[in-house]
Amino acid sequence: MRDARLRGLVMHETADFEVQPRVARSRTIPIAAVAICIFIVGMIASAPMAANLASDVPLVSRLMPSRDGAGPAGPVMLPGAFTYQQQRPLSCEYASVHIATTMVGQSISEYEIEAAVPLSPNPHWGYRGDIMGSWGNTDDYGVYHGPLASGLAQLGIPSHAWYGTTRDDLTGELDAGRPVVVWLGLWGDGGSVDEYTDDGTRFQLTTGMHVMVAYGYDDSGVSITDPGKAVYKEYDWATFMSLWNVM
Repeated sequence: MRDARLRGLVMHETADFEVQPRVARSRTIPIAAVAICIFIVGMIASAPMAANLASDVPLVSRLMPSRDGAGPAGPVMLPGAFTYQQQRPLSCEYASVHIATTMVGQSISEYEIEAAVPLSPNPHWGYRGDIMGSWGNTDDYGVYHGPLASGLAQLGIPSHAWYGTTRDDLTGELDAGRPVVVWLGLWGDGGSVDEYTDDGTRFQLTTGMHVMVAYGYDDSGVSITDPGKAVYKEYDWATFMSLWNVM
């Protein structure tokens, strides 16, 4: 059994993840932040995985040992962040799990977590599409937080999925020492569509969806490590929140 003290994906090297202008939509998309938190006594939340899931794309996953005390109230930069090139064109979720778990001393490879995640047309239930496909479309797509939490549990890491909606939700996790895996809509929300499973369950798909790891912040913005190009990035708060809210 892995150490249960934890709280807590390669986009092709030439893939181009550029921020595109936001396009107004005719309806409001709900903000959902997902955290995969590993506690001493962890559990997988069932609500986000339920067939009648009402919220859209998960935005945050968090994995890290908790610090003693309330944590810092100001700027935070978590130790152990590193750049990593994801191993398949559409494995950013798995690469981000690898980065985050490595940061907390319980490294899980892309292939370990992939083997624990099922396939499904609904990314809330499993990986959608071909992991060797082209980035940016909604046929070959990826996976949301729930199946990752379940996969980590299979690997001996008890976890539960958590949703949040605000800047404070993100900073609170970083304040507590947990690196945060974030789902971002890099092309804006004009490419978001609803699809339905055979039983009528609605789920959202968004073109230009990408997953990275937030490891710090200050008043000016958020520090990210991006497995798509194996680089560090800095997003100002307005830009980060606009991309995060797309989901």
